[in-house]
Amino acid sequence: MKGSPSFIDLAAVEAWDAWFRWRQAGGELRDISIADTWKRVAHTLASAESEQDAAAFERQLNEAFEGWRLLPDETVLATAGTGTASWPDDGLVAVLNLATFVKLPGTPDASVDWSGIEATADLAVHALDNAMMLASPVHAVPGLHMRVGFIGLADALLLLGERYDSAYGRRLGHDMAQCLAVGCLRGSLRLARERGVRCELSGHSTLSYKLRQISETQAEEAALTGLRHARLTAITSQPRLALFANNVADAIDPLSVKGNLHTIDNGHTSRAVASLGYALELLRRRNASVASPFAPPRHAAESVEVQMDMRAAMQMWIDQPILYPMASPPPKKVGAMA
Repeated sequence: MKGSPSFIDLAAVEAWDAWFRWRQAGGELRDISIADTWKRVAHTLASAESEQDAAAFERQLNEAFEGWRLLPDETVLATAGTGTASWPDDGLVAVLNLATFVKLPGTPDASVDWSGIEATADLAVHALDNAMMLASPVHAVPGLHMRVGFIGLADALLLLGERYDSAYGRRLGHDMAQCLAVGCLRGSLRLARERGVRCELSGHSTLSYKLRQISETQAEEAALTGLRHARLTAITSQPRLALFANNVADAIDPLSVKGNLHTIDNGHTSRAVASLGYALELLRRRNASVASPFAPPRHAAESVEVQMDMRAAMQMWIDQPILYPMASPPPKKVGAMA
């Protein structure tokens, strides 16, 4: 499923230029296009691979980036390959963009690429493990964790023609979270075999339960050999990554019913850009017509209730509690990167 390293949203272009485009001292542009950004990040993360595996892994990463299926941590995205790379070796984030896993979007035959979600989650674990090794070459400290999550859930539901506040919409959210967990755990097992164990399964009863639900064979292997990472999945607010990814909904928020004006601030300049958002723009370009995926709430409490229902549907497969602030009525404003 090859992608194209292009934007379809003006706000996303501004987000890239403000936060993630490489400029040298004096403002000289080094990332001429978004393809340059993806290449430098993929090349840097692949440098943690063995010589015989580096080229293949770089291609795999670059394809996932270009297809907007996977976005790495903001600090990795902004500094990898710039000569001033700087990110921590713990708590790094990667997000899967669920909108890009909808096949035949906006048609009666629209469906979810379930195997693609699993494979990309596995790749996310591998990419973050590489980033951790690059940040700390010794990389033997136990207890490190990563946060692999989602953006674009509401866009995916719209492209599937499903309502965010429906029972089936919540079922899809649950199944997507399960796919994320399956892919992340497979990646953790594979890396434990290839690079070494950093986490014993004993003492992680919830993780043991998830593994048994996925595969008894894999649960037995993990019990015997351990895992590379124990804390893998977390759904957290990532507004900059969501805006950069052609303006999909943040994390597992519903589609915005608050207007389409975004303020992008990089600490030096601030620009206001109007945007429909990824799913609506894609459907507009394809002249597609689908049922409304979200009935605008009559008041904020109703909106919070539907978001709580979605979080509850997904939580069992997510390692950390989904506690980021819920979407609220005021218009979005995305601030400068810390």
